[in-house]
Order: sequence, then structure tokens, then C-alpha cells
Amino acid sequence: MNKLVKKIKQFIKNEEGMAAVEYALVVAIMAIAISAAWQLLAGGLSGAFTQVISLLSGGTGTEG
Repeated sequence: MNKLVKKIKQFIKNEEGMAAVEYALVVAIMAIAISAAWQLLAGGLSGAFTQVISLLSGGTGTEG
């Protein structure tokens, strides 16, 4: 257990270790942002494709 604590302290003091942690945080935040954007775009695209399919299959669409 003492070795583990010592290694953790060395990792925290090491600037390369901090850079790795910072990169991991940036990647995690980017993944969350991309996932959120994907969810928003997927709903809009689904609605647009549904409307196009409706128009192509002889539906009335939104125009009267």
C-alpha cells in the first residue's frame, strides 16, 4: 500500500502525468459534447427524413 501511495505522489508531481490527466479531461469533455450534439442532430434529421419520405410517398406534407 505504501508503494501505491508513493507512486501516486510521484505521478501527481510529474508534469508529464499532469499533462496526461489534462488530455484525458479534454478528451472526456469533447466526447460528452459530441454525444450531446449527436443527440440533438439525430432528432432533427429524423424529423426531416420522415417529412421527405411522407412527401415522396404522396403525403400532404406541411404545405396546404
